[in-house]
Amino acid sequence: MTRWVPIRYRDFWDVPRIFLTNYENKLFLFDCPFDDEVEDYPRHYKVYVLPDLAEEVLAGSWAELSTLATQYLGEVPIEKVRFDATKRREIDTAVIGELTEKLTPAADPL
Repeated sequence: MTRWVPIRYRDFWDVPRIFLTNYENKLFLFDCPFDDEVEDYPRHYKVYVLPDLAEEVLAGSWAELSTLATQYLGEVPIEKVRFDATKRREIDTAVIGELTEKLTPAADPL
């Protein structure tokens, strides 16, 4: 059964290049910044867990949001993230479930 969660995103090129979503009371950041060396976007997201953030923080630039992370979960190929038809409203939670099921209490923080 597919479960969908809403996303908030910035920077869209084929897909959102940076987005946030809440899942099971945790805030997740999926980040895919432009790579100046290869002059293209990577084919994966780096995924982080963030603390609760004030709206003032989210109103500004998201370029450095990953520096606020409490945990780095790893990389996910973009094609593994299933978006709604618009690619702008929701994602399937399966990809988050896969990332978090591998976590243990002793998982490495940043």
